[in-house]
Amino acid sequence: MEGKGKGIKTLGLFSSLVIALAVAASLTITVYGQQLRSTAQTKQAISRLETNTDRFSKSIDGALDRSRLDGTALEDQINALVDEFEFATDRLKDRSDDDVVLERDVREVLRRGMRLDTFMKTHHLSSFVQRDWSRVKTNLDYLARSYRVAWAWTQSESPALNRASIREVIRRLEQTSDEFRASFDDALDRSRLDGSQYEDFMNNVVATFERSVDELEKQINRSNELNPADIRLTLDNAATIDDFVKKQDLNMRARRDWSRVKANLDDLAFLNQVAWDWTARRSSSVAVSYPQRAEGERVSLTRMTKPSSSAVAREVRHELLSNLPYYSVFDWIEFEVLSDNTVVLRGEVTAPPDKKSRAEDVVEDVAGVTRVVNEIRVLPVSPNDDRLRLALYREIYNFNSPLFRYGVGSRQAIHIIVEGGRATLKGVVDTEGDKNLAYARARGVSGLFEVRNELVVDGDRQLPL
Repeated sequence: MEGKGKGIKTLGLFSSLVIALAVAASLTITVYGQQLRSTAQTKQAISRLETNTDRFSKSIDGALDRSRLDGTALEDQINALVDEFEFATDRLKDRSDDDVVLERDVREVLRRGMRLDTFMKTHHLSSFVQRDWSRVKTNLDYLARSYRVAWAWTQSESPALNRASIREVIRRLEQTSDEFRASFDDALDRSRLDGSQYEDFMNNVVATFERSVDELEKQINRSNELNPADIRLTLDNAATIDDFVKKQDLNMRARRDWSRVKANLDDLAFLNQVAWDWTARRSSSVAVSYPQRAEGERVSLTRMTKPSSSAVAREVRHELLSNLPYYSVFDWIEFEVLSDNTVVLRGEVTAPPDKKSRAEDVVEDVAGVTRVVNEIRVLPVSPNDDRLRLALYREIYNFNSPLFRYGVGSRQAIHIIVEGGRATLKGVVDTEGDKNLAYARARGVSGLFEVRNELVVDGDRQLPL
């Protein structure tokens, strides 16, 4: 199946639409056993699901092209939801063919189906689309019954159901953290770090992370509420582990298990409306200390070069991430904190809505900011630029693209800025190869006059890990 672009985290998935869907959808699943037994009937059911998903994908694509959503950022987000669902059903089909269906494969298909169902109930497209989606839902119901998964198509914005979603995320986080700890210990024992002080240090970091997850579980069970400071502590400890996993040559099992932990942490941040990305940390709770960054260095919403910057810089970045719900992959905002705590905003944003004035209002309310200089440029409205944005987005984030993973998480790592038929790529990638690949894929989009590659390689960060 061909995808239309991946703009959101699988687990999720990450823009204002996805946050709303994550809060709206309550899903409690109980699955018996790690590996599920496939029968001839379940294999046929999965084949029907794949066929009907293909049909639904084509019908919703045509309906969106004929709707008022055509060419909008919301269409991109919807396409990303469909792509994620298709990817999950394809993987389930492959697992079924090999007789190795795992509980998380079934759970992922159902969870992503829930998010699509939320959209389908709030946006009435053609009768053909509704009919095709109804067939998919019937297949999903049969799939859940066949594998003995407790399932209901329930959605609500009530606090009780949101708490149920958070409980489920924490349960999955506990499970995936335990699996990662086992594979992490094994990977360290086989590495050159075995027996070193560095190994002891990282074991302490992982143990601290596990305790922070345990504390979240106690809080949700005790009072149905989570302390935002404890959520932030959990995420900051996880960021330290993430740096280590990226920089050390661990085995595939440890890296795979850690990616599952990260996906659940992204869901936790979304459901609790905590601004978060994997390139930033809070100096108040990180296990590793970093040298102070001189004021005046530019900081983007995608990347903070040395996260222990001034308190004003950290707070400005946090507030912008938290209070700009329409900030998207097609926008870029960075800022500079001067010695007198004047904040200079720069970058380019699309319109509507008015993200430029909104950003200024948000920063003005930050404690310690003396003045705001707003140099953000609003890009001119252009149907041709909109077409190029969509084409670039699909080329880079298509689910079969090697760059697909950069759409996973709370925000897309590669931003696409288009003006007058000229594109600029901004953001952070893991390797020089990925930077060059993004540039090559962008150059392959017809109709562009120029492509500038301003992506930064993650290894350029001056971090002691």
